Amino acid sequence: MMYGYIVYNNKMKYIVPLGNPGEKYESTRHNVGWLALDHVIVTRNWPSLIEAKSMSGRVTDGRLGDHAVSVLYPDTYMNNSGAAVAKFVQSDHISDLIVLHDDIDLPFGTIKISHGRGGGGNNGVTSIIGKLGSKDFARIRIGIAPTSFWTGKIKRPSGGGPLERFVLKPFTPSERKQLPELFDRVDAALQALIEKGIETAMNQYN
Repeated sequence: MMYGYIVYNNKMKYIVPLGNPGEKYESTRHNVGWLALDHVIVTRNWPSLIEAKSMSGRVTDGRLGDHAVSVLYPDTYMNNSGAAVAKFVQSDHISDLIVLHDDIDLPFGTIKISHGRGGGGNNGVTSIIGKLGSKDFARIRIGIAPTSFWTGKIKRPSGGGPLERFVLKPFTPSERKQLPELFDRVDAALQALIEKGIETAMNQYN
């Protein structure tokens, strides 16, 4: 599936950022995957997102080097992301999938590339694994955890209510100033992942 591009050499990659639909969530920490890919789409001048009801989300496409890329923003809520992704990625292309999502176990401003891991507490990733029946896809994990001014260590909110309230809060003014630089790093990591492969990208960015 592509919207305006011809796929050459079977080099299609599928990119899925995770977030929640609706204005109340659009600038929250939990939607940092969407925010990061918004930045990539504008920076790389890819076409604007269009609604695709058959995919349960919004889609666009573009190119990174020799690779065609197809993008889906699921319009399901985070916890049901897998329902949309299962419509978007065929079973024989799961290894070509890249998921962008927030990670409460990484400090704000950092990223980490992973492959073949479990959900790690992110319900969107857990949903995708469940619906695809596979962990064989790459993830760019974007840190949202606060850190101690004195120690630099993560101050992870406790589970349940405090954690849910934290991830659904907007970024602070200071954090918002840092987002463009963080998103440039996500963009560069995405390019490395697609053009150089998982091992090289992990060595470069982890």
